[in-house]
Amino acid sequence: MATDSKNKTLTYKGGMYILLALLILTLVGGVITYRFSLLNHELHSELTDEIIFYSIIGLASVATALAIMLAIRLNRNLKSLKRVSEAMENGADIESAPNFANDELGDMSRHIIDLYKRLRQASSDLEREHGVALHEHQEKLRIKRQLTNNINHELKTPVAAIQGYLETLINNRDISDEERTSFIEKSYAHSQRLSQLLHDVSTITRLEDGSSRIECESVDLGSIIEEIRSDIALLPDDRRMRVNVSLPENMMVKGNPTLLTSIFKNLTDNAIAYSGGRDIYINATLNNSDAYTITVGDNGIGVDEDHIGHIFERFYRIDKGRSRKLGGTGLGLSIVKNAVLFHGGDIEVYNRKTGGLEFKFTLPKA
Repeated sequence: MATDSKNKTLTYKGGMYILLALLILTLVGGVITYRFSLLNHELHSELTDEIIFYSIIGLASVATALAIMLAIRLNRNLKSLKRVSEAMENGADIESAPNFANDELGDMSRHIIDLYKRLRQASSDLEREHGVALHEHQEKLRIKRQLTNNINHELKTPVAAIQGYLETLINNRDISDEERTSFIEKSYAHSQRLSQLLHDVSTITRLEDGSSRIECESVDLGSIIEEIRSDIALLPDDRRMRVNVSLPENMMVKGNPTLLTSIFKNLTDNAIAYSGGRDIYINATLNNSDAYTITVGDNGIGVDEDHIGHIFERFYRIDKGRSRKLGGTGLGLSIVKNAVLFHGGDIEVYNRKTGGLEFKFTLPKA
């Protein structure tokens, strides 16, 4: 900037100094010439008087020309500045500054335009942030409304079934013991599904309400997986699957024990209910110093690629009738995804080349 200031061709202040100096020189020259002519009047000829006269006229002309040049330049800058100020008043974008002269007024004009651009950018950033925040808020409200509607729909099925079975029992006192037992068992199964749905909704709500309410600690993931494997081993033959586990020793994860359990419980329950396979594979590796990469897969039939992209959506079912029959709530895999994201990980799902479905996700090392 210092070099630019030195290289300015003509500034208003410098121009005024030059103009004032020329006027003073003209005045002084005129006075000296006049005094000299009085003292030596008899020595001067008409030629000398003409020279003096034209010299004064010449100096005055130069001074006038400089004044006109400065006035023209000033007027041009003021017009440009006026156009810019009108554009600012209308809130228009100013992509590039007019070609102001390289002088004080030009510097001031460019500085004003630069400040205006900064203010416009700051205002634009605030509007964009507000828009993003508003969109996120509206999206949360939409999801909550959708969740409420889905819950209302899902609750109707088990409640209506339980109500129907109980009405049958009440209105038919002479029903056989076998039928009575069947109705009671079906009512109990629907009550279990209702209880699981309420539990899943509670989990989703906890995850959405914010992480500040969920406490984290060092969790032995191996113990959680071993407990789930033991539970699966107690299932009836038609539902039991082999659980093959390969984990690093002392696999400690930083997280919430309940949510971590829900991740593996929902993934294994999904494989048992829908995979049609006989084996579940749970593997983990320490991919760096602060995170584990975990895969949970099966050797079943897999999922059609058209459904893969929707598999984590709430209440999304590939086979709605079969899902309800097996007691699924439609929230299990959504809970898995949200729980993984809560722990700072990411998750993906794909069909295994050898058959079956596989989930791959990361969890933080404790």
